[in-house]
Amino acid sequence: MASLSAVFSEAERTNWLKAWMAVDIAKSGLEQFVNKEANTLHTNIYNTIRPSSHGAAACIGCHTANLLKCPTQGVCKRSANGNCTSMHDNAAKQQRPCPANVCTKVRDEIVKQHAYKKPSWKNTSAQQWAKHPWEIAKAYFPPDGYVGKTSVQDTDFNGIISFMMNCEQIHNKFSFTIAIGKNSPPCLLTKARDIGRTVRHSPQCKVTDLDLQEIFTTLTSLLSDQTYLAHDVTAQEAVRKLAELEKDTLKITTEEMIHLLEAAQDTLKKVEHIADKALDEMKMHLEQCKKDLNAHTDRCKQKLDEHTAKCTNAIDEHVSKTVDSTYEQSCKELIEGMKKLYNDKLYYVTVSPFDDSSGEKLRDVYMPPKILEMCKEIKTFKKTEKQVNTYKGVFLTDNTVNPRIFIQGEAGSGKTTFLAKLALDWCEGVHGSSASDNSKIIFADFDALQRYEYVFHITLRNSKNQCDVYTMIKEQIIDRIYSAKDREKAYELVSEIMKHQRCLVLLDGLDEWTGPEDLPTLVVVHNKCVMLITTRPWKLAEGKVKHSDIHALLQLEGINKPFELSKIILSRLVDKEELEIKYTAFTLYVKKQKLEELLSSPMMLSAIVCAYADGIELKGSKCEVYILLVESLFKKANSCTRTFQQPPFSFFKRTEYIQPNLEPLNRLAEMAFHLLFVNDKGNSIMFRMTELEKFKIYEYKDFALKSGILSAQRTASALRSSSSFMFIHLSIQEFLAAYQIARNANLIDGSISIYLNRHPEAYLDISQVFIFLCGLDVSCAEKLSSMMDERDALNEFDSDCHKMFNEIILAGLREANANGYSDIALKLSHFYFHNNNIIDLHKIWENNAANAIVLKVNQRISPGNDECASQITFDLHSCMELTHLELSGRCILGKDSASVGTLEFPVCIILNIADPTQCTELPPVLPSIDCIRLTHVTCLCTWLRSLLSMMLTQNCNIKCELNDCHLTACGEGEVNTSYTTGLLCLDVYPNKSISISLTNDTGLWESLHGLSIKSLSLFNGCRVNHEKSFSQTIASLSKLETLDIRMVELTPCVWEALRGLNIKSLTLSSRELGGYHAKSLTQSLSSLKRLETLEIGVDELTPCQFMGCSSCQFMGCSWDALHGLNIKSLTLSSRELGGYHAKSLTQSLSSLKRLETLRIGVTEDSPGLWKALHGLNIKSLSLNGKKRVTWTGDGLRINHSESLSQSLSSLMRLQILDIHVAEDITGLWEAFYGLNIKKLRVFCTCRVKYKESLSHLLPSLIRLETLSIGARKYACPGLWEALKGSSVKSLTIKGENRGFELNHTDLLSQSLSSLTQLETLGMEVWEHSTGLWEAIHTLNIKTLSLTLYGIEWTDLRTESLSKSLSSLTRLETLNVSVYADSSCPWKALHGLNIKSLRLSLFHNGNCKDVQAESLYQSLASLTQLETLSITLHPDSRGLWRGIHCLNIKRLSLKSKEWGGLHKELMSLSLSSLTLLDTLCIEMECDNPGLWEAVHGLNIKNLFLSGLWKRTGIDVTHTVSLSNTLSSLTQLETLSIDVEHESPGLWAALHGQNIKSLSLSGVRKSSGIDVKRAETFSQSLSSLTQLETLTLHVHTYIALQVPQSLKYLNIYSDTMLPSKVRELVDSLAIYTHSIGLKLEFGCASSIDPPERIPVQEYIPFQQELAARKNVAMKRFRIYELPDSAGYAMSVRDIGDVDDAACDILEDDVYKKFAKYIDRYIINRISILIEISPGSIS
Repeated sequence: MASLSAVFSEAERTNWLKAWMAVDIAKSGLEQFVNKEANTLHTNIYNTIRPSSHGAAACIGCHTANLLKCPTQGVCKRSANGNCTSMHDNAAKQQRPCPANVCTKVRDEIVKQHAYKKPSWKNTSAQQWAKHPWEIAKAYFPPDGYVGKTSVQDTDFNGIISFMMNCEQIHNKFSFTIAIGKNSPPCLLTKARDIGRTVRHSPQCKVTDLDLQEIFTTLTSLLSDQTYLAHDVTAQEAVRKLAELEKDTLKITTEEMIHLLEAAQDTLKKVEHIADKALDEMKMHLEQCKKDLNAHTDRCKQKLDEHTAKCTNAIDEHVSKTVDSTYEQSCKELIEGMKKLYNDKLYYVTVSPFDDSSGEKLRDVYMPPKILEMCKEIKTFKKTEKQVNTYKGVFLTDNTVNPRIFIQGEAGSGKTTFLAKLALDWCEGVHGSSASDNSKIIFADFDALQRYEYVFHITLRNSKNQCDVYTMIKEQIIDRIYSAKDREKAYELVSEIMKHQRCLVLLDGLDEWTGPEDLPTLVVVHNKCVMLITTRPWKLAEGKVKHSDIHALLQLEGINKPFELSKIILSRLVDKEELEIKYTAFTLYVKKQKLEELLSSPMMLSAIVCAYADGIELKGSKCEVYILLVESLFKKANSCTRTFQQPPFSFFKRTEYIQPNLEPLNRLAEMAFHLLFVNDKGNSIMFRMTELEKFKIYEYKDFALKSGILSAQRTASALRSSSSFMFIHLSIQEFLAAYQIARNANLIDGSISIYLNRHPEAYLDISQVFIFLCGLDVSCAEKLSSMMDERDALNEFDSDCHKMFNEIILAGLREANANGYSDIALKLSHFYFHNNNIIDLHKIWENNAANAIVLKVNQRISPGNDECASQITFDLHSCMELTHLELSGRCILGKDSASVGTLEFPVCIILNIADPTQCTELPPVLPSIDCIRLTHVTCLCTWLRSLLSMMLTQNCNIKCELNDCHLTACGEGEVNTSYTTGLLCLDVYPNKSISISLTNDTGLWESLHGLSIKSLSLFNGCRVNHEKSFSQTIASLSKLETLDIRMVELTPCVWEALRGLNIKSLTLSSRELGGYHAKSLTQSLSSLKRLETLEIGVDELTPCQFMGCSSCQFMGCSWDALHGLNIKSLTLSSRELGGYHAKSLTQSLSSLKRLETLRIGVTEDSPGLWKALHGLNIKSLSLNGKKRVTWTGDGLRINHSESLSQSLSSLMRLQILDIHVAEDITGLWEAFYGLNIKKLRVFCTCRVKYKESLSHLLPSLIRLETLSIGARKYACPGLWEALKGSSVKSLTIKGENRGFELNHTDLLSQSLSSLTQLETLGMEVWEHSTGLWEAIHTLNIKTLSLTLYGIEWTDLRTESLSKSLSSLTRLETLNVSVYADSSCPWKALHGLNIKSLRLSLFHNGNCKDVQAESLYQSLASLTQLETLSITLHPDSRGLWRGIHCLNIKRLSLKSKEWGGLHKELMSLSLSSLTLLDTLCIEMECDNPGLWEAVHGLNIKNLFLSGLWKRTGIDVTHTVSLSNTLSSLTQLETLSIDVEHESPGLWAALHGQNIKSLSLSGVRKSSGIDVKRAETFSQSLSSLTQLETLTLHVHTYIALQVPQSLKYLNIYSDTMLPSKVRELVDSLAIYTHSIGLKLEFGCASSIDPPERIPVQEYIPFQQELAARKNVAMKRFRIYELPDSAGYAMSVRDIGDVDDAACDILEDDVYKKFAKYIDRYIINRISILIEISPGSIS
């Protein structure tokens, strides 16, 4: 041992060294106390702020600087120009309120607790406050020097004392008054602080004897303070050490001396004028200590070497003789030791949970479990009905050994007992167990166990934080078999055994284990070992254990024959002669009280049987069983009895030993809860003495240990030994935790809410606690179920988790029922019904139907339950959130509410769509649905039509699949017919479009009959088999506009069905078009008067195919069928066109006077094809070999370039050319020379051979503005070379560009640099073509679009992209689309000077919240950014974090999904955008989560439209939208795209305070067809602040607008002359002037067109001009010369006010004009100002 007196020759310097050590000892004595107080302070602060923070107190983005004003005294430093250079030194650190309203309150609480109200803000990081209590404690330290200190251990004495002095919360823990301020008399803390400073900063490093005595007195007095520290074990240990140090009796190790001297030496070096002698003395002693230590080590090593050498010779002489026999003998000894250990440890089990002394041999009371196989499916394991009854079945699959086997089962199901029995069976050897064993038949193949020479039984809860299985074996088995001196050899022996011999490792309780990895591991060389692991199901469901690590999974469902085990246990509890009577009575009692389900658990069974034997009858409540277990334990420690007068819970009523021990019960419950929900996972099962002290259990420790509710074990370490504690069983701990929650309901919003956010599957961890809580307090359970369900809903694609949560909620319901609760409202959104749960689960459904997200019913047989005397019905009308509906089973009937069901179908699914002609306000039905699957279900045709009708009314994509469904028509007035479908796959899209893939059309046409379908696609079918039904159905689709039929064979019935349809678009595609019925096709096409778009595709047309045509071959007949059609767009695709009957093709194409767009899809050209194109008036031409029908092509092969050239040059109106080239041939590029096109797209499947010709092409296209080039797979440098010198303004480079080489970068760079007019550039970049972005370096473009596919983003790649982007000095707009699996290039955006940014993220997995911090830093650095657009994948929650606190003015958001936690994250981020002025949202479906997230923003402009602007919005959540709009107090402008009239929208608009409102139909569609004009008008008149109203309506409606209106813009598709006058007259009554802009189509009907001559409107112009109160500023007519005209004439009637006409055309007008022009309708534009006054 080292001595302090040996260091210095001067006594006072030795005193100084003693004082140094005294301070260190005092610090160690205070550490535990201070750490506990820091945690308490943290808890108190967050508990204080939580009630006002509406939920869990958490924040994701605040820096400490954000919470402080600038300047803050003592923190901020200002530069010469006034900027802060310390705390607020960048944009992200400027002062702002906390968006979550949390950090600001924490800051205030920190200040409130500070004695001087001046916390040390430099030390602490606000980002760590929520998670790290010590980070808050650092605010009470001295001002500087503690930033990196993360715990009490690495904080110095001065910091600890300062915390105790400055934190007012701690002051009541001392008997003395804390000195506040310099003028107060010093207290023990100020004295201790001065001692620390004196010792650390002594000018001479000397302390007198008197001063040393004072130091010891002061420190000892502080550590012995009577209020708290005198009772602190750690503090008293420090007092003892101080006393020994003072007497020079403290033993100091050499290592401790070295540590002390090295620390003190640093101080000596800093002291000026100190004698060199003292420093030398310390150095010498320090060196001597190190030498002594090294010398001791060397001596030990030398002795060891000598001894080793001496023994080696002796060993070598005998090793060859003894090594084999020794190894065998050692192995034999190990096996015998293990068998003895297992027999001692596992041989006996406790039969009665109420009496630990009732031990019985395991074999005598063992009953084999029921174990079922689980089969692996895609992303999940599914339970089978195959039972495992042998050990061989456990270890082998298809006679192959499974290296890693899992057995999962719920708490108390018998997993531990099964492994114990297995280990004992191995001990017995191949002859098996004794005759008394009850497992003679099941698991009797003991030879299967003997193939394993060693079985290692490990209890995982005893190996906390260990991962290596070998280490577990050493500690749990070897250390218990061998003495300390023999262990090393045994360790080596076990390692060799595990390398070379077959071993079975039993790992019990994976769910109770915590370690650094997800699974315990074996080193590679131990590959002979098989691991059998038991766990609760939630552990595997949380997804951390990979499926690839699970070689076999078994489900343990409890006891195989529970009543037999009940009888065995009863035989140990009652007299033999009473056994049969008691057993019979017991079975009747179990069935009467419905306890059968509980009997499957051995623990529950034992408790129920023993309670029954004691005369206690239970009623199926787990809580009742567990309180009996607890009572039986308490009875052992305190035999006093007392009953409850008013029991807190009903099942306490019969207890006698709970009330006298209520205080220890409450303390244990508090600790059980804290361990499970507050402690980290590693300390939740096993814990130390500190936890007992924290919850005041220490005084009840003996009681807890004596009762057995806690168990303890000794753990040894190198420094000290201590005790670890655990509850007797995890389920007991969970029961007590539930009891604590029931007593303190506020814990749900507090600690539990925080716990549930630890990881996505945390809600499954607490399943048993939840079930117990249902029996204790169902109102608390209902609240907790809501929080758990919210987390479950986030696991969108994890059906395993959903199914498990189903079972948890079901178990909770049954527990609540067993405890007498009724009207139970547990929350569940994902329902999985099957035969065994339908009765109980349906009770939960009834309270949750409105919030259900998934409904799956698998009912193959009738429920075997007397309760199901009538049908179980599911009425889908209230299912507003349902997204997924799956029905399977012959026992299910789909019917409407009017139909009558029969008991033949015990499950009925009700859906009825009201007749829109009979209802004015239609409630939405299944507005959120996106997937429906029906298998083997019986459906009424009316029900199926209702279902399909509902799908068509939705504004989003829906998938529907019918397989082997029985359709029956049995409604009133219908013939009772039935059909059985094949496989039908229906995809419903917005705008009432439906696409159907069919293998058999049986029953299909009857289901579609009369639906309001606008677009119908039929594909994958061989042919139409039910021709009559098909024809009748097609004719009944009165709303049909688009028809797409793609089948192997198109029969004559198809042509007949087409006749007279009002469709606008038709696609016919087949291998053959029915050559014998060409005349029928001609007649059908000519009858389609509204047809605008026609597409015909056929595999191959040859002469022999049509030899039966009497007048000509079919191809010619086909072209004749096109003759004179009024179509605008035509697509023809085949392997070859024009070879046969080119003349007929030419005549037909030239007859298409309105044709504007022509697409040709062929693989081989012909002169006849090009001749047929000659002189057409088309504007757009596409030539490609794109795949159509069943044939494939790699592009168009042009063999007749000269003919092509002549035809192209004759196309005078051609503006757009799109060509896909398969092969570069001579004269190819010359064919395109000199065209007047504005837009060109060239896509190559080939290598460019004639680069020079291609290079001459682009300069010849003098009007070319937009160019798109690309190669299908491989890089095509020839295309890039051709770009040089082009004058295009917009360029897009597409394709994978495989084979991209370094020299390609230079080539492309040179070409791009030569494009002096280029403003817009788009690029596709793949993993193998990242060099593309290097080619854009220093371009002068203003807009860049990058689409990045599957790139692995290394730092090098990100930096390369960053350099290229930062070199684009004129760049204003950047669009980035990322298709990624794991990472995103956000760092590359850092520091750009762009004004507009669009981000689109599409990924296959959850990109770790898309690197939210990286995205946030990059976006925050874009100081010029004003507009941000984001397209979200539903899982990309990190993007919300990334946009936090940006200074943008405009934000556009697109997403398919807005629910779940998205709304919380979105709301938090949106509210942080303090400069946000305009918000644009594109959504697929109306969602309340979206409206909640937008609630309360300070935006001025809000734009709402359908996803991708293809559709408008359809409001179903009226109240949510209305409340949100009302909360937007700064909102001035609201613009909404409306798909079709939405009553919910009119209601939501009512009474809003907006100034400008714009309502329009969606793009490429007509105006709003207002049917409820009165409701609409009432909403408009309620907008009392409205100044500007813009409407696009289908036809004029009378409006009642508010008096505040100043400008009215109306775009009407149709308007009669009389209605124009009516509109003007209605506006004359207002008391102020109104500006009216009126644009309308001169027609009474658009589709079909019923035009009105413009002359009928001209008199009205004269009438208006004559009115005194009307100022006519414009009356303009847009008129087409004739129906075939191409140029629209524009003329004004009367004078024109040029200034007034310079009004910008808004987006609504552009949509209106495009729609009207499409139908060649003349239109009129009127601009007038109406003043108050008489009409005349």
